[in-house]
Amino acid sequence: MKVKSFKKLFVSITLSATLMFSTAATTFAATAQLLPIEQSAELTQETSSDVPDIDSSNTQNASASLTAQSGISQVAATVNSVTVQWNSVSNAEKYAVSISNFNSSSYKLLGYIGNTKNKATINKLKAGTAYNIKITALDSSGTAISSRIVGCTTLYTSVGIKSSYASTTGGYTFNMKLPNPSNAISGYKVVYQSLAAKKPITKYFDTRYSFTLPASKNAFYQVKIYPYITLNNKRYVSTKPTVKYFALGIVLQKAGNTNNTMSVKWNKTAGATSYSVYVKYPGSNSYKKVKTTTATSFKLNNMKKNVKYGIKVLANKKVGKKTWQSAAKAYTMSLTGR
Repeated sequence: MKVKSFKKLFVSITLSATLMFSTAATTFAATAQLLPIEQSAELTQETSSDVPDIDSSNTQNASASLTAQSGISQVAATVNSVTVQWNSVSNAEKYAVSISNFNSSSYKLLGYIGNTKNKATINKLKAGTAYNIKITALDSSGTAISSRIVGCTTLYTSVGIKSSYASTTGGYTFNMKLPNPSNAISGYKVVYQSLAAKKPITKYFDTRYSFTLPASKNAFYQVKIYPYITLNNKRYVSTKPTVKYFALGIVLQKAGNTNNTMSVKWNKTAGATSYSVYVKYPGSNSYKKVKTTTATSFKLNNMKKNVKYGIKVLANKKVGKKTWQSAAKAYTMSLTGR
């Protein structure tokens, strides 16, 4: 932050704090429908190594940390203010309050506080931003007796998601991007609800790195993530969430076959506006989207016997101009027989 941006800052004294692949463990194998005789069909789930590991180490972000000298601490935060408190200094006539950008050694004097107070709230700050606050004790002649510095942060109004995926345990995992400084966020308040049950659930995760939400199949979930910082054992939570929608992977079932076709079906996903079908043809290393439909079934035509075709179906949910997709379960389809 430039020096001139502090011109509108002011100090207010308060006596109290102001403020995409899923790897399910079971493999699906359908009983063959013999049409005609000696003709069978098979649908099996592929396994994938593309699910990322949970990253819960500080190597995510080699950022600095908020620190405080002895006798001073941050005691409250909002999206545009911080409150600091310090131990009184003997013979102090007043205290000078100064501020700097967290990465700067250049301080701007904000004003003075009488010696009967030892708490200050600095307003009109930028959201999700770290600062250094310096409190200098001055005697009656204006000479500095002591000086203390504390690293502070305002609340974040949004958070970064490093990755998210359907976990092997059946839930949905979010790996978060660390802020800078790394301890500017203490954890996350998460409010989520299934678009089938429509009953919101609130959970607190005291971690800066990763969390997993329990989830059921066949429904999109709306997730609201609120970052918070813990000060004096109290959570100060942002008022604006980061919103995301997710759904677990669709489970396919065989719905019949002929000599050169095979049909699959699936259960409706609550909240879905459509479904996208992807096929990996023989000789190809990638999936191609072949259809977007509101139906809950699909027929693959012109299949060759004893040849494996990859298939996966993703549920789509359109919210405004953005389309969210479910996790993906990959399967193989094959016709066996003479």
